[in-house]
Amino acid sequence: MAHLGYGDFFCSHSHSNLHRISPVIQQVKNNCEGPVKSEDMKKSNYIIKSLVTGLISIGLLVSCKKDKDNSNDVVVIQANGDITAELNEFRQLLGSTLNEAPGAQGGRREVNWDGIPDSLLGKPLPQDFFNPVGNDPALAVRQKGLVYQSTGNFMVSNSGFAEINSQAAGQFNAFSGKITFANVNNELWDIAPEIPGEATAATVKGFGIVFSDVDKAHSTFIEFFGEKGSLGKFFVPARDNNSSFSFLGVYFKNERIRRIRVGHDGTLASSGKDISNGGTHDLVVLDDFLYDEPVRLQ
Repeated sequence: MAHLGYGDFFCSHSHSNLHRISPVIQQVKNNCEGPVKSEDMKKSNYIIKSLVTGLISIGLLVSCKKDKDNSNDVVVIQANGDITAELNEFRQLLGSTLNEAPGAQGGRREVNWDGIPDSLLGKPLPQDFFNPVGNDPALAVRQKGLVYQSTGNFMVSNSGFAEINSQAAGQFNAFSGKITFANVNNELWDIAPEIPGEATAATVKGFGIVFSDVDKAHSTFIEFFGEKGSLGKFFVPARDNNSSFSFLGVYFKNERIRRIRVGHDGTLASSGKDISNGGTHDLVVLDDFLYDEPVRLQ
């Protein structure tokens, strides 16, 4: 697990060095009050050089440094290979209780794709599939407060998306169950939290995704947006030789996430072979999504 500092800095002055430089300033003043002599000029030049050196030292001390009190504002948990331990660690960070119905307080939500009926495999999902609005008890299992905001076809598959790209299908694995998820024709797309069961904007503090077949270290990322813009872009670790899985979860202690952006290299519908099989793009699919209980946007 990595703990990253997050953009908070402060400046401090060294008063002791200011006092140390004061006699030098006074000496320059004294030497400038009388007639200028050769020895005095040499002495003054030396003192001025000392003064400049001292001021530079002060400048270095005045330079900004990281505020230690805010150095752990962002918690980043990432893993490849056997990701189970890190996944469970992130679950506890989000909230130990897994919420399955609307109206929860605290805890976390998880989305996987194995409850989706076979009739929807390989077909575009509605953007609000995981947050339909209504009081019908049959909808509760899908009212998870997750909607897609971007264009593209959001689809699930139990065949590694062979129905979309047969050249790359053998590269992908499902982490939980047998079904994976992808936006098959858009490589940059957004997710937004809503109140479960309502079309009401919401925020979360943490969000994580399980990926399959990230081959390059800087090809796939998650970027988070708050009230004032981007909270940071975080790259997904590349897979190792023992497993196709990578996990990235980010939790903000003092910020709230309004929007999540996922970016990857190429799309299943248009990129052909995966880079590990002679292609030019690092194609990926996704499995589990994890996030804390969405809270109404203030």
